[in-house]
Amino acid sequence: MPVPLPRQSLSGAIGSAPAVLLYLDYDGTLVPIRSDPSQCRLPDSLAGVLQRLAERQAAPVFDLAVISGRSLDDLRRQLGAVATHLSLAGNHGLEIASGGQIWRHPEAEARRPELDAVAELLGEHLSRWPLAWLEHKGLSLSLHSRALAPDQRQALAQQLLPVLDQIQADGLFRLRRGRMVLKIRPAIDHTKAHAVQLLERSAAARGHWPAPSGAEPLRLYCGDDNTDEDVFSNWPGVIGVRVGPGWQGSSAPYRLSGPAGVAQWLRLLDRI
Repeated sequence: MPVPLPRQSLSGAIGSAPAVLLYLDYDGTLVPIRSDPSQCRLPDSLAGVLQRLAERQAAPVFDLAVISGRSLDDLRRQLGAVATHLSLAGNHGLEIASGGQIWRHPEAEARRPELDAVAELLGEHLSRWPLAWLEHKGLSLSLHSRALAPDQRQALAQQLLPVLDQIQADGLFRLRRGRMVLKIRPAIDHTKAHAVQLLERSAAARGHWPAPSGAEPLRLYCGDDNTDEDVFSNWPGVIGVRVGPGWQGSSAPYRLSGPAGVAQWLRLLDRI
């Protein structure tokens, strides 16, 4: 069972590390989940904390990244000016901006026409559900139902079941349920766990932790979603922090209460 973050022990580990890879989910972790995902801008006060950590020169130095199901463009809009100080991974890691370079998964790029066809098909079925909407993120889709009442959400799921079964049976895309969202992604072996390891290699290539002793950086990851469990389980050496409700069964050893708890913890790191 995850336990609350022990401030002293983890702070001590951070303070003695040569470098810290601090990678964070966005919705539900840095900001609360809202009925309108376009209204989830990062507060200026928290943006200032992230910028100071990213610019820190004294040990430990931080490499900061935000990994999200949002597209890169949308993630930049929500983060505002601080986005230029961070590495970013959008579409659950299918597109990454780090060290001045942008990478997109070639197989996901190749499936754009098929994804457009799936979006058109689902759009036809959603025409009778004005409070549910489909977000096309270029390389993936998200079907949002957070504005629906629970009974409406169940009715929509029943209506879409044959369509979703067919999409999955075709084998080109994989369905994954999040918190009041259904994610439709290319059926390729690439998760947030792959993304954080690519980000780690980018940090190493930039000489982020000159450690003649061979000491490893400290790896920290905070997330609230089932897609974040891939990171907790598959990023070697990671200290996982599950955020918010739904942490039962999580492989992360620690938890924080929600975005407010994350913000408080980041402010503590800012004072180390």
